[in-house]
Formats: sequence, C-alpha cells, structure tokens
Amino acid sequence: MEGARKPWIRAARWLIFGAVLFLILSALRHYSGEVKSHVTHIHLRVLLAGYALCALYRVLNSMGWVMILRAMRQRMPLLRGMRLWLMAESMRWLPGSIWGFASRVYQASQNGVPPVVASASLPLELLLTIGAWTLVAGGGILASGRSVDWRALLTPRVIAFCAGGILAGVAVLLISVRAFPQSRVRGKLKRLLAELHSLRAIRLRWPVLAGVLVFDTALCCLNGIAFFVVLRSVSDTAVNPFAVVGINACGWLLGFLAVGAPGGIGVREAGSAVLLSAMMPLPSAIAGSVLWRVVMIFDELTCLSACLMPTLIAHLKKPAAPPAQAPDKTYESGQK
Repeated sequence: MEGARKPWIRAARWLIFGAVLFLILSALRHYSGEVKSHVTHIHLRVLLAGYALCALYRVLNSMGWVMILRAMRQRMPLLRGMRLWLMAESMRWLPGSIWGFASRVYQASQNGVPPVVASASLPLELLLTIGAWTLVAGGGILASGRSVDWRALLTPRVIAFCAGGILAGVAVLLISVRAFPQSRVRGKLKRLLAELHSLRAIRLRWPVLAGVLVFDTALCCLNGIAFFVVLRSVSDTAVNPFAVVGINACGWLLGFLAVGAPGGIGVREAGSAVLLSAMMPLPSAIAGSVLWRVVMIFDELTCLSACLMPTLIAHLKKPAAPPAQAPDKTYESGQK
C-alpha cells in the first residue's frame, strides 16, 4: 500500500509545484518589461548594504540554537554550534525535510548533547521562531498605521483565493492523517508531538528562553530592514519601513506554511509582492521580492563556504603520504 501510494504523492507534488511555477511565470511574463527595467537600474551600493545586513542576520541567527541548548542546560561551544547550525540549515534544499534535522541531531550528539535533548531542541526552536515572526508580522502592520490602505487588498478575489487555499490545505492535512495512517505527514506529526512531550522531562531555564524569543524577534526585524534596503535598490518609491518589515514577516510565515516548497521559495515571494502592491507598483514589488530571494541564496552560499573553508584548508595542508621505498637490492643480494 505504501509503495502504491508513492507515485501518486510524487505526481501531486510535481503538479502543485508546476501550478505554482506557472502562476509565477505568468505574472513575470505579464510584467516582464517593467520588471527588467527595474532590475537593470539597480543601485549597487544599496544592494550590497542589504546583502551585508542579510549576512549579518544569518550569522547572528545561528546563535539562537546554542542559546536554546543552554536553556535546556546543555553546553556547546558557541562557534562550533553556529557552524553546525549553518551547515545543517543548508541541507533543507535536499529532497526530503529530514536531512537538516537529522544532521543537527547527529552532530550535537557527537559534541556531548544527549540525542533526546538535541531532538527536542528542534521543535522548541521552531516554536520560538514562529512566535518571533508572528510578533513582527503583527507589530509591523499595526505600526504602519494609516500610511498603508490594507483594506484595498481585500478584494473578493483575494479573499476567495486565500479562503480556498486555507480550506484546501486543511483538507489535505486531514485526509493525510485520517485516511492514510502510515502517511509521512502523520508520522511527522507524531514525532513532533513526541518531541514536545519529551520537553516535560527537561528542566528548562525559562528566563533564557524568554531572552531567546526577544533575540529572535530583534533578528526578524533586522531581516525586515535588510529586505527594505534591497527594495530601495530597485525602486525609489517611498514606502513605510514598518510596513515592509511586517510584510517580510508575513512572507516568511506564508513560505513556512507552503508544504513541499524548500525554503518557501516562490510562495514567499508571491505573498510579499502582493502585500507590497498596496504601497508600490506591482512590477517594482515583484522585482524587489525576486531580488530578495537571490540575495538570500547568495548569503547562504557565502556562509556555507565560510563554514567549509577551514576543513578545505586543513585538507590541503595535510602532508602527502611518503612514497613507498624500494627494497635495498644490495642487502637482498648479500642475503642470497
């Protein structure tokens, strides 16, 4: 039954991916001329400033997991934990969602963290991250005040599309859990609940966890500021920075909820562009959102390269094995 179901699951995933890709390409084709005009007039210095802020966000973000481990009364060297987190995060692009988590749990256990604690730290980190992005999304939109007419986005078509997407997602989740007891979705939910249940046996340091939430919230704001700077590199339209920070957080949440899209790619950009269209022309919003994804990808490649560089240098400096010496023929002839 499991083997017969896999082709249908793969076909459905590719169908959803194809539909999303078709919608994105259709929108880009409609606005291709105007988007190209924005991309070809990028303010390079402003873009580099946004890239630097994005890189700073990723490096600081890698500290959060080490802080969570310390809240769980586990010690790990800061630099080693940051490097481990950065490398494990890059594995989320591999097929399947287990690689990043499994790699981090294994590496943490190799550094003295019990596997149960390392495994339980991942859903705890996820809950704190979702909480931080939610706070920033709500706070940014509320702080924008009357400078943005959010009600203009609530057209009947948008409302119907959002409601249909939510209902479809809930329906797929319920069907996967109830109709297919051995499905991957149900297995992931069981593991998540088991890991959350295991937190009850761990004495948490709640003040440290509260500090992690504040730290993550500040980092989400920093990420939103980097997004704002990247937008300014492709458009001179005056936009409210608080609204942009909130929109960036909404885009992250939409990308997180997009099951099957690695890193929320496509969904995050589409959601951000739609929300940004309340403040700026849609072609500018699309160009800025797509460029933001490019910046994040280059930022991740930079951090991953920095993590792998010490290993590569050590491998290059490793002395080569001395060649095997030929036997002494004089000695051999004497023995004869």
